[in-house]
Amino acid sequence: MSIQLTEEQQLIGQSAREFAKEYLEPIVVDMDHTGAFPADAVKQLAAHDFLGLFLPGEHGGAEAGFVSFVEVVETLSRTSAATASILVNHAVAAYAINRWGDAAQKRAYLPALASGETLGAFAVYEHGPTPGVGPDALMATRQPEGWVLKGTKAFVRNAGVAKVHVVVACVDPAAGAKGLAAFIVPAGVSGLAVGVPAETMGLKGCPVADLIFDNVILQDADLLGKLSDGKALVEETLAVASVAEAAQTVGIGQAAVEHAAAYAKTRVQFGRPIAALQAIQTLLAETATDCHLARLGLRVAAGLIESGEPFLVEAAMVKAFLARFGNRFLIDTVQVEGGFGYSEFMPLPRLFRDIAGTTLLEAPAQFPDGTIAAALLA
Repeated sequence: MSIQLTEEQQLIGQSAREFAKEYLEPIVVDMDHTGAFPADAVKQLAAHDFLGLFLPGEHGGAEAGFVSFVEVVETLSRTSAATASILVNHAVAAYAINRWGDAAQKRAYLPALASGETLGAFAVYEHGPTPGVGPDALMATRQPEGWVLKGTKAFVRNAGVAKVHVVVACVDPAAGAKGLAAFIVPAGVSGLAVGVPAETMGLKGCPVADLIFDNVILQDADLLGKLSDGKALVEETLAVASVAEAAQTVGIGQAAVEHAAAYAKTRVQFGRPIAALQAIQTLLAETATDCHLARLGLRVAAGLIESGEPFLVEAAMVKAFLARFGNRFLIDTVQVEGGFGYSEFMPLPRLFRDIAGTTLLEAPAQFPDGTIAAALLA
């Protein structure tokens, strides 16, 4: 498998760089301060076909593949990881519908998701230890009028702005993870409410809130895949999310090391730039190396997704690597810039807050280490 980008993928990456410079650079600082949703930038994401980048052409997608998608996510994250998070959660929901939806569901939802007319959200986590456990667990029970959903989904990104949600609910509490099922839930359905927006540490501008289900009634046509598909749908979709978020982490890390390198060349101490100091060179070299190695693993995992090959283990390895080294990208680069790097008028504090979100979100208890170990011990 080649891990070098094709000419088309390079051009898509260049388009993302130009997009970030024109639409994200002017707003990123204010967005980090206010947490305002970047509505105009999201409209431009749609206009540039980024919202449907890997979706099939028959449903309005650009059909550019998942490698191009992660290249765009990494590139946008160098400037605004929050905007990239909006794109990622939208794309994860679209992936699930494209992967498990029937023909009618794909016709009904994918064109609007691809065009940006509809923004998507994927809702899996709850306030309990795992979906289906705890007093507020989202339960789906079959009643004469259809599937009745009651409970809460927690920390849902794009909550309040998404028009369609892929929601994981428990249909059989006794079956554990095998008792989960996924539903497609339009935003305007009766009984669905959005909770108070969460004040997150980073990734500000990407809305996060609970989704509250008060006897929401759905039909079998709203079930995504079969009842027996729930466990596999959750595992695979979260693995896709982990690859996309790995791209965010690499993008943030690359931005940090480039900023620190530029700073080191201009910061003069004892009559010479600090870039001449071996300790500074070591910090920069190690961070750049970790970013490079993570990017290689990321592209391998993305290539497997694109080609339809098994990818769960590779996705888990990328997630595990960045869980260990992601925050270190910022720790080391802040050390290069010293007290200036720690100051809020510099970008590294924002990058530090954002990278925490990309390495902590979408990480169920048994993933990634459990996935990797299970493959080794099979």
